[in-house]
Amino acid sequence: MNWVVAILCTMLRTVAERFGPSSLSTEEVLKVNASRLREQFDQWLKEPDAYHQRALRECSAFPEGRIYPFAIPALGYANMGLGDAKQRQHSAAQMQKLIDLLISTVIEDISPPGGDLNRLPHYQKEGTRLATLNLTLACYALIWDDGRYGSLHDRVSLLLRRALTEGSGKPLASYPAYTWYFDTIMALVSLELYDRAHGLAQTGPLIEQHFAWLRSHATDTGTGLPVAYEGGLPRGCDLSMQICLLQQVDSRTAQRLYADYVQHHWVNFGFIAGFREWPKSKGPSSTGDIDSGPLILGIGPTATGVGIGAAKAVSDANRLSTLARQLKLLPGFLRLLEQGGQQLFGDSVRVSSQYVTGFLYGDAVLFYAITWVPYPGAAKETTKSTGEKH
Repeated sequence: MNWVVAILCTMLRTVAERFGPSSLSTEEVLKVNASRLREQFDQWLKEPDAYHQRALRECSAFPEGRIYPFAIPALGYANMGLGDAKQRQHSAAQMQKLIDLLISTVIEDISPPGGDLNRLPHYQKEGTRLATLNLTLACYALIWDDGRYGSLHDRVSLLLRRALTEGSGKPLASYPAYTWYFDTIMALVSLELYDRAHGLAQTGPLIEQHFAWLRSHATDTGTGLPVAYEGGLPRGCDLSMQICLLQQVDSRTAQRLYADYVQHHWVNFGFIAGFREWPKSKGPSSTGDIDSGPLILGIGPTATGVGIGAAKAVSDANRLSTLARQLKLLPGFLRLLEQGGQQLFGDSVRVSSQYVTGFLYGDAVLFYAITWVPYPGAAKETTKSTGEKH
Protein backbone atom coordinates (compact mmCIF):
# COMPACT_ATOMS: atom_id res chain seq x y z
CA MET A 1 0.00 0.00 0.00
CA ASN A 2 1.39 3.45 -0.88
CA TRP A 3 0.37 7.03 -1.53
CA VAL A 4 -0.80 6.29 -5.07
CA VAL A 5 -3.25 3.59 -4.03
CA ALA A 6 -4.54 5.65 -1.11
CA ILE A 7 -5.03 8.67 -3.33
CA LEU A 8 -6.91 6.68 -5.96
CA CYS A 9 -9.22 5.19 -3.33
CA THR A 10 -9.84 8.64 -1.88
CA MET A 11 -10.59 10.06 -5.33
CA LEU A 12 -13.32 7.46 -5.82
CA ARG A 13 -14.79 8.21 -2.42
CA THR A 14 -14.68 11.94 -3.14
CA VAL A 15 -16.70 11.49 -6.31
CA ALA A 16 -19.25 9.39 -4.40
CA GLU A 17 -19.45 12.03 -1.65
CA ARG A 18 -19.85 14.86 -4.14
CA PHE A 19 -22.80 13.32 -5.90
CA GLY A 20 -24.33 11.75 -2.82
CA PRO A 21 -26.36 13.43 -0.07
CA SER A 22 -24.37 15.39 2.52
CA SER A 23 -25.30 14.66 6.13
CA LEU A 24 -23.32 17.53 7.70
CA SER A 25 -23.10 21.20 6.86
CA THR A 26 -19.75 22.99 6.49
CA GLU A 27 -20.10 24.47 9.96
CA GLU A 28 -20.92 21.08 11.45
CA VAL A 29 -17.95 19.39 9.77
CA LEU A 30 -15.60 22.04 11.13
CA LYS A 31 -17.18 21.85 14.57
CA VAL A 32 -16.89 18.05 14.72
CA ASN A 33 -13.23 18.14 13.79
CA ALA A 34 -12.50 21.04 16.13
CA SER A 35 -14.12 19.15 19.01
CA ARG A 36 -12.14 16.02 18.23
CA LEU A 37 -8.90 17.98 18.13
CA ARG A 38 -9.67 19.85 21.33
CA GLU A 39 -10.55 16.62 23.15
CA GLN A 40 -7.34 15.07 21.89
CA PHE A 41 -5.17 17.93 23.13
CA ASP A 42 -7.15 18.02 26.39
CA GLN A 43 -6.27 14.39 26.96
CA TRP A 44 -2.58 14.90 26.21
CA LEU A 45 -2.35 18.00 28.40
CA LYS A 46 -3.49 16.10 31.45
CA GLU A 47 0.21 15.26 31.63
CA PRO A 48 2.09 18.25 30.21
CA ASP A 49 5.53 16.70 30.64
CA ALA A 50 4.48 13.62 28.71
CA TYR A 51 3.03 15.82 25.95
CA HIS A 52 6.29 17.77 25.89
CA GLN A 53 8.25 14.59 25.25
CA ARG A 54 5.75 13.34 22.67
CA ALA A 55 5.87 16.63 20.78
CA LEU A 56 9.65 16.83 20.69
CA ARG A 57 9.93 13.19 19.68
CA GLU A 58 7.31 13.23 16.93
CA CYS A 59 7.86 16.73 15.56
CA SER A 60 11.65 16.93 15.52
CA ALA A 61 11.77 16.58 11.73
CA PHE A 62 9.97 19.89 11.21
CA PRO A 63 11.90 23.20 11.15
CA GLU A 64 9.68 24.67 13.89
CA GLY A 65 9.09 21.31 15.56
CA ARG A 66 10.37 22.55 18.92
CA ILE A 67 7.94 25.47 19.17
CA TYR A 68 4.87 25.05 16.95
CA PRO A 69 3.53 21.92 18.75
CA PHE A 70 3.12 24.18 21.81
CA ALA A 71 2.33 27.57 20.28
CA ILE A 72 -0.10 26.59 17.53
CA PRO A 73 -2.45 24.51 19.71
CA ALA A 74 -2.38 27.40 22.18
CA LEU A 75 -3.62 29.67 19.38
CA GLY A 76 -6.32 27.09 18.67
CA TYR A 77 -7.45 27.21 22.30
CA ALA A 78 -7.46 31.02 22.12
CA ASN A 79 -9.75 30.79 19.10
CA MET A 80 -12.12 28.52 21.00
CA GLY A 81 -12.13 30.82 24.00
CA LEU A 82 -12.85 33.83 21.83
CA GLY A 83 -15.58 31.96 19.99
CA ASP A 84 -17.37 30.76 23.12
CA ALA A 85 -17.13 32.63 26.41
CA LYS A 86 -18.07 29.45 28.28
CA GLN A 87 -14.80 27.88 27.13
CA ARG A 88 -12.54 30.74 28.11
CA GLN A 89 -11.51 29.49 31.52
CA HIS A 90 -10.73 26.02 30.22
CA SER A 91 -8.94 27.42 27.16
CA ALA A 92 -6.82 29.71 29.35
CA ALA A 93 -5.83 26.81 31.60
CA GLN A 94 -4.74 24.75 28.60
CA MET A 95 -2.92 27.71 27.09
CA GLN A 96 -0.99 28.14 30.33
CA LYS A 97 0.33 24.59 30.09
CA LEU A 98 1.35 25.02 26.47
CA ILE A 99 2.89 28.46 27.02
CA ASP A 100 4.94 27.20 29.94
CA LEU A 101 6.26 24.38 27.74
CA LEU A 102 6.95 26.86 24.96
CA ILE A 103 8.83 29.22 27.27
CA SER A 104 11.00 26.42 28.63
CA THR A 105 11.88 25.28 25.11
CA VAL A 106 12.68 28.81 23.92
CA ILE A 107 14.90 29.35 26.95
CA GLU A 108 16.71 26.10 26.22
CA ASP A 109 17.24 27.07 22.56
CA ILE A 110 18.18 30.74 23.01
CA SER A 111 20.07 30.50 26.32
CA PRO A 112 19.25 34.00 27.65
CA PRO A 113 21.36 35.48 30.48
CA GLY A 114 20.61 33.63 33.68
CA GLY A 115 18.04 31.50 31.87
CA ASP A 116 15.63 34.45 31.98
CA LEU A 117 14.03 35.77 28.79
CA ASN A 118 13.33 39.05 30.59
CA ARG A 119 17.08 39.64 30.57
CA LEU A 120 17.54 39.33 26.81
CA PRO A 121 19.41 42.46 25.65
CA HIS A 122 18.15 42.22 22.04
CA TYR A 123 16.27 39.78 19.85
CA GLN A 124 19.45 37.90 18.92
CA LYS A 125 18.23 37.20 15.37
CA GLU A 126 15.67 34.78 16.82
CA GLY A 127 12.62 36.12 15.03
CA THR A 128 10.86 32.77 14.71
CA ARG A 129 11.01 31.84 18.36
CA LEU A 130 10.32 35.29 19.78
CA ALA A 131 7.58 36.26 17.32
CA THR A 132 5.82 32.94 17.87
CA LEU A 133 6.09 33.32 21.63
CA ASN A 134 4.88 36.91 21.52
CA LEU A 135 1.83 36.11 19.41
CA THR A 136 0.93 33.31 21.81
CA LEU A 137 1.28 35.63 24.80
CA ALA A 138 -0.85 38.27 23.05
CA CYS A 139 -3.60 35.73 22.38
CA TYR A 140 -3.53 34.53 25.98
CA ALA A 141 -4.10 38.14 27.07
CA LEU A 142 -7.09 38.33 24.74
CA ILE A 143 -8.98 35.63 26.61
CA TRP A 144 -7.58 35.71 30.15
CA ASP A 145 -5.65 38.82 31.02
CA ASP A 146 -4.51 37.91 34.53
CA GLY A 147 -1.05 39.42 34.10
CA ARG A 148 0.60 36.01 34.42
CA TYR A 149 2.92 36.65 31.48
CA GLY A 150 2.76 40.44 31.52
CA SER A 151 6.42 41.25 32.14
CA LEU A 152 7.63 38.72 29.57
CA HIS A 153 5.12 40.00 27.02
CA ASP A 154 6.35 43.54 27.65
CA ARG A 155 9.98 42.54 27.19
CA VAL A 156 9.60 40.47 24.04
CA SER A 157 7.36 43.13 22.49
CA LEU A 158 10.00 45.76 23.23
CA LEU A 159 12.77 43.70 21.64
CA LEU A 160 10.77 42.94 18.51
CA ARG A 161 9.57 46.53 18.13
CA ARG A 162 13.08 47.86 18.57
CA ALA A 163 14.49 45.46 15.97
CA LEU A 164 11.76 46.28 13.45
CA THR A 165 12.18 50.03 14.00
CA GLU A 166 15.93 49.78 13.45
CA GLY A 167 15.35 47.71 10.32
CA SER A 168 13.15 50.37 8.69
CA GLY A 169 10.92 47.81 7.00
CA LYS A 170 13.43 45.03 6.49
CA PRO A 171 12.45 41.59 7.75
CA LEU A 172 13.62 40.15 11.02
CA ALA A 173 16.06 37.27 10.88
CA SER A 174 14.15 34.06 11.58
CA TYR A 175 17.26 32.41 12.95
CA PRO A 176 20.86 33.62 13.03
CA ALA A 177 21.59 31.81 9.75
CA TYR A 178 18.51 32.46 7.59
CA THR A 179 15.28 34.41 7.16
CA TRP A 180 11.68 33.53 6.25
CA TYR A 181 9.63 36.68 5.75
CA PHE A 182 6.57 35.13 7.41
CA ASP A 183 8.13 35.52 10.86
CA THR A 184 8.10 39.30 10.48
CA ILE A 185 4.37 39.15 9.72
CA MET A 186 3.85 37.14 12.90
CA ALA A 187 5.91 39.65 14.89
CA LEU A 188 3.94 42.60 13.50
CA VAL A 189 0.59 40.98 14.27
CA SER A 190 1.75 40.25 17.82
CA LEU A 191 2.75 43.90 18.25
CA GLU A 192 -0.54 45.19 16.86
CA LEU A 193 -2.38 43.03 19.40
CA TYR A 194 -0.09 44.40 22.11
CA ASP A 195 -0.97 47.94 20.99
CA ARG A 196 -4.69 47.23 21.16
CA ALA A 197 -4.37 45.81 24.66
CA HIS A 198 -2.42 48.84 25.90
CA GLY A 199 -4.18 51.62 24.01
CA LEU A 200 -1.17 52.30 21.79
CA ALA A 201 -0.83 53.01 18.07
CA GLN A 202 2.83 52.26 17.38
CA THR A 203 2.72 49.28 15.04
CA GLY A 204 0.83 50.72 12.05
CA PRO A 205 3.87 52.55 10.64
CA LEU A 206 6.01 49.43 11.06
CA ILE A 207 3.46 47.39 9.11
CA GLU A 208 3.39 49.98 6.33
CA GLN A 209 7.20 50.05 6.15
CA HIS A 210 7.44 46.28 5.92
CA PHE A 211 4.76 46.00 3.25
CA ALA A 212 6.63 48.65 1.23
CA TRP A 213 9.83 46.64 1.59
CA LEU A 214 8.06 43.46 0.48
CA ARG A 215 6.67 45.20 -2.60
CA SER A 216 10.12 46.47 -3.55
CA HIS A 217 12.31 43.52 -2.61
CA ALA A 218 10.27 40.36 -2.14
CA THR A 219 7.48 40.24 -4.71
CA ASP A 220 7.32 37.58 -7.41
CA THR A 221 7.05 39.32 -10.77
CA GLY A 222 4.99 36.53 -12.32
CA THR A 223 2.23 36.48 -9.70
CA GLY A 224 2.53 39.67 -7.67
CA LEU A 225 2.62 37.50 -4.56
CA PRO A 226 5.24 37.85 -1.80
CA VAL A 227 8.00 35.26 -1.92
CA ALA A 228 8.72 33.21 1.17
CA TYR A 229 12.44 34.02 1.39
CA GLU A 230 15.22 35.62 -0.60
CA GLY A 231 15.56 34.00 -4.01
CA GLY A 232 12.47 31.86 -3.45
CA LEU A 233 8.95 31.66 -4.81
CA PRO A 234 5.54 32.28 -3.25
CA ARG A 235 4.66 29.25 -1.11
CA GLY A 236 1.23 27.99 -0.18
CA CYS A 237 2.16 26.94 3.36
CA ASP A 238 3.41 30.49 3.94
CA LEU A 239 0.58 32.38 2.20
CA SER A 240 -2.29 30.52 3.86
CA MET A 241 -0.95 31.39 7.31
CA GLN A 242 -0.16 34.95 6.30
CA ILE A 243 -3.79 35.49 5.30
CA CYS A 244 -5.05 34.04 8.59
CA LEU A 245 -2.91 36.53 10.50
CA LEU A 246 -3.20 39.57 8.24
CA GLN A 247 -7.00 39.50 8.38
CA GLN A 248 -6.61 40.29 12.09
CA VAL A 249 -4.76 43.57 11.45
CA ASP A 250 -5.21 44.67 7.82
CA SER A 251 -8.29 43.27 6.18
CA ARG A 252 -7.83 44.98 2.83
CA THR A 253 -4.31 43.62 2.43
CA ALA A 254 -5.51 40.17 3.44
CA GLN A 255 -8.36 40.31 0.93
CA ARG A 256 -6.08 41.37 -1.92
CA LEU A 257 -3.51 38.74 -1.02
CA TYR A 258 -6.18 36.05 -0.89
CA ALA A 259 -7.59 37.02 -4.30
CA ASP A 260 -4.11 36.76 -5.87
CA TYR A 261 -3.45 33.55 -3.95
CA VAL A 262 -6.60 31.95 -5.33
CA GLN A 263 -5.74 33.05 -8.85
CA HIS A 264 -2.27 31.52 -8.81
CA HIS A 265 -2.54 28.63 -6.32
CA TRP A 266 -6.13 27.34 -6.12
CA VAL A 267 -6.98 24.26 -8.19
CA ASN A 268 -10.08 22.08 -8.31
CA PHE A 269 -9.88 18.80 -10.22
CA GLY A 270 -13.35 17.67 -9.17
CA PHE A 271 -12.09 14.69 -7.17
CA ILE A 272 -9.66 16.82 -5.19
CA ALA A 273 -9.21 20.55 -4.62
CA GLY A 274 -6.92 22.79 -2.67
CA PHE A 275 -4.11 25.30 -2.65
CA ARG A 276 -0.93 24.46 -4.53
CA GLU A 277 2.34 24.76 -2.66
CA TRP A 278 3.91 26.48 -5.68
CA PRO A 279 2.30 28.79 -8.26
CA LYS A 280 0.48 27.13 -11.15
CA SER A 281 3.22 28.30 -13.51
CA LYS A 282 5.60 25.82 -11.90
CA GLY A 283 3.54 22.89 -13.19
CA PRO A 284 2.03 19.80 -11.54
CA SER A 285 5.25 17.81 -11.24
CA SER A 286 6.89 20.05 -8.63
CA THR A 287 8.00 18.37 -5.44
CA GLY A 288 7.26 19.11 -1.81
CA ASP A 289 9.36 19.23 1.33
CA ILE A 290 8.92 18.90 5.07
CA ASP A 291 7.15 22.28 5.25
CA SER A 292 4.65 21.63 2.46
CA GLY A 293 4.03 17.92 3.00
CA PRO A 294 3.86 15.48 0.08
CA LEU A 295 2.22 17.17 -2.91
CA ILE A 296 -0.76 15.65 -4.72
CA LEU A 297 -1.04 17.06 -8.25
CA GLY A 298 0.74 20.12 -6.90
CA ILE A 299 -1.69 20.57 -4.00
CA GLY A 300 0.05 21.12 -0.68
CA PRO A 301 -1.43 19.50 2.44
CA THR A 302 -0.15 22.30 4.67
CA ALA A 303 -1.27 25.05 2.30
CA THR A 304 -4.70 23.44 2.00
CA GLY A 305 -5.13 22.62 5.68
CA VAL A 306 -4.20 26.13 6.79
CA GLY A 307 -6.18 27.34 3.78
CA ILE A 308 -9.31 26.38 5.70
CA GLY A 309 -8.42 29.14 8.12
CA ALA A 310 -7.65 31.52 5.27
CA ALA A 311 -11.02 30.81 3.63
CA LYS A 312 -12.75 31.36 6.98
CA ALA A 313 -10.84 34.58 7.52
CA VAL A 314 -12.03 36.17 4.27
CA SER A 315 -15.48 34.55 4.37
CA ASP A 316 -14.97 32.51 1.20
CA ALA A 317 -17.90 30.18 1.86
CA ASN A 318 -17.63 28.27 -1.41
CA ARG A 319 -14.03 27.17 -1.02
CA LEU A 320 -14.50 26.60 2.68
CA SER A 321 -17.34 24.21 1.86
CA THR A 322 -15.16 22.37 -0.66
CA LEU A 323 -12.33 21.96 1.84
CA ALA A 324 -14.70 20.90 4.63
CA ARG A 325 -16.11 18.12 2.44
CA GLN A 326 -12.62 16.77 2.01
CA LEU A 327 -12.06 16.68 5.76
CA LYS A 328 -14.76 14.02 5.95
CA LEU A 329 -12.59 11.74 3.83
CA LEU A 330 -9.46 12.00 5.98
CA PRO A 331 -10.17 9.05 8.31
CA GLY A 332 -10.51 6.56 5.48
CA PHE A 333 -7.48 7.99 3.68
CA LEU A 334 -5.35 7.71 6.82
CA ARG A 335 -6.45 4.15 7.53
CA LEU A 336 -5.27 3.13 4.08
CA LEU A 337 -1.90 4.78 4.64
CA GLU A 338 -1.52 3.33 8.12
CA GLN A 339 -2.25 -0.18 6.90
CA GLY A 340 0.57 0.22 4.41
CA GLY A 341 2.99 1.42 7.07
CA GLN A 342 3.32 4.71 5.22
CA GLN A 343 6.01 7.08 6.41
CA LEU A 344 6.67 10.63 5.30
CA PHE A 345 10.12 11.87 4.36
CA GLY A 346 11.92 8.64 5.09
CA ASP A 347 11.54 7.55 8.68
CA SER A 348 10.93 11.08 10.00
CA VAL A 349 7.12 11.04 10.30
CA ARG A 350 4.95 7.95 10.51
CA VAL A 351 1.27 8.22 9.60
CA SER A 352 -1.15 7.16 12.31
CA SER A 353 -4.95 7.23 12.24
CA GLN A 354 -4.98 8.24 15.93
CA TYR A 355 -4.41 11.76 14.59
CA VAL A 356 -6.96 13.72 12.57
CA THR A 357 -4.32 14.60 9.97
CA GLY A 358 -2.15 11.53 10.45
CA PHE A 359 0.51 13.13 12.66
CA LEU A 360 0.79 15.42 15.67
CA TYR A 361 2.30 18.44 13.92
CA GLY A 362 -0.50 18.43 11.36
CA ASP A 363 -3.13 18.22 14.09
CA ALA A 364 -1.64 21.24 15.86
CA VAL A 365 -1.82 23.33 12.69
CA LEU A 366 -5.31 22.14 11.73
CA PHE A 367 -6.62 22.89 15.23
CA TYR A 368 -5.68 26.53 14.72
CA ALA A 369 -6.97 26.73 11.15
CA ILE A 370 -10.44 25.26 11.59
CA THR A 371 -11.11 27.25 14.77
CA TRP A 372 -10.06 30.60 13.24
CA VAL A 373 -12.03 33.57 14.58
CA PRO A 374 -11.50 37.33 14.29
CA TYR A 375 -9.69 38.86 17.24
CA PRO A 376 -11.26 41.82 19.03
CA GLY A 377 -10.74 44.92 16.92
CA ALA A 378 -10.21 43.01 13.66
CA ALA A 379 -11.93 44.46 10.59
CA LYS A 380 -14.75 42.44 9.08
CA GLU A 381 -14.98 42.21 5.32
CA THR A 382 -16.02 39.52 2.90
CA THR A 383 -14.12 38.34 -0.13
CA LYS A 384 -15.43 38.94 -3.62
CA SER A 385 -15.89 36.02 -5.95
CA THR A 386 -12.93 35.41 -8.22
CA GLY A 387 -15.16 33.85 -10.83
CA GLU A 388 -13.07 30.69 -10.71
CA LYS A 389 -14.22 27.16 -10.06
CA HIS A 390 -14.50 26.54 -6.34
